[in-house]
Amino acid sequence: MTHLRRSPVLILALIALLAACSSADTSSASSAAPAATAAALVRGEFVGDAGDLAGIALSTNGRQVIGYLCDGTGRHVSLAQWFMGPVTGTGIDITNAHGAHLVATVTDQAIVGTVTLKDGRSAPFTARLLPDPGSTYGLFRSEQTFHGVRYLGGWILNPPGFASARVGAGASAGVSLTAALLPDPVGFQPLRGGIGIINEQTGALIVSPLLDNLVSVTVPGVGTFRLTHCLRARC
Repeated sequence: MTHLRRSPVLILALIALLAACSSADTSSASSAAPAATAAALVRGEFVGDAGDLAGIALSTNGRQVIGYLCDGTGRHVSLAQWFMGPVTGTGIDITNAHGAHLVATVTDQAIVGTVTLKDGRSAPFTARLLPDPGSTYGLFRSEQTFHGVRYLGGWILNPPGFASARVGAGASAGVSLTAALLPDPVGFQPLRGGIGIINEQTGALIVSPLLDNLVSVTVPGVGTFRLTHCLRARC
């Protein structure tokens, strides 16, 4: 009988303990929610340049990001690096398979950070949000296999007059990303540096012709690459 008389007291104590734990869990979850929400809201296409090193473009859905760093033009390419990985909170910290490292902070207007290559070259960058990429601007990608060899192509395209908020010594606000484009105004023009194809078997870089459309481009001696627009980390 004594046991029965004490049971309600024990039950009440247990309920109070469970309520306290539930309150603590709710408080912890609510404090974490704003950071997760903030990261998820930063979605879009960003283009810019990494100092004098190369052009850069990033596409993110707030949780994942695809980035491309390239110095290629219609005549020359010596650098092409892809980055894929998570966005943690408002930050990116990715080392790709070739030892290149990209670290950046993400806001709803720009992705600002530093890229460091395996050979030690490093440059700060600012990639600004494209307010309306439409079907024409941002990052384009193509993966193709010709004669048993896999190729990976990338193209960075920006709107005419789109300005870069460059960072670093000697940088000036409002530098036009189109200022150093090839002089031919016909067709789709890249950002200062931003077109190149990688032979994934040998690592060799191949110059891509300038685009005359956003569907495909034919590289003499290699084949025809069909382009896919990267939007919110999908391409």
